[in-house]
Amino acid sequence: MTEPRVVITELCAQDWPFLFELWRIPAVMRYADELPGLRGWSKETSAEEAWDLYQEQRAALGPSYTQLILKMIDRTPIGESFFAPLPDGFTLDKWVKPEGMTCLIGDIKLRPEHWGQGLGTEGMRQVVAWLFRNTHCALLVVPPHSKNPAAARVYRKAGFTHFEEKQSWRGHTIMELWREEYEATYGP
Repeated sequence: MTEPRVVITELCAQDWPFLFELWRIPAVMRYADELPGLRGWSKETSAEEAWDLYQEQRAALGPSYTQLILKMIDRTPIGESFFAPLPDGFTLDKWVKPEGMTCLIGDIKLRPEHWGQGLGTEGMRQVVAWLFRNTHCALLVVPPHSKNPAAARVYRKAGFTHFEEKQSWRGHTIMELWREEYEATYGP
């Protein structure tokens, strides 16, 4: 077994400069779409206001609403992953959130100099494990853009499967990972 190269930490106030800088890198945000209302703040929000909003949402929703920062072992930040709960009745074109169960949607982003090294896959596997360990989530959903096959590969290597191969929402495909599938492979 190889030594981990990446660790994940929950967002803290000191991470804001990195997070806001990451979101302003055009290559990183090329295929990103903000899901309206889920994050509760955007890259246009001031760091102070965003931190306050994040803490309010985190206090209200618990670990189901989490902004994680991916860091190298030396604690240098290289990326981020955000997940939030979906309300019953939520749809992304043909994909419909299953009623009455906890379902989280999110993604992962890395600085471009860290692409193609397996760090996104390593980080996403840790994110998935963290979410299933710390929440009652039954289903994780990610929406990689159809023009970003590298993102789909990261999610597939972390255990996600396509809901549909064709575009499902604004050029994005939908991928799912059920808790039962995860636990069958990795244990509870």
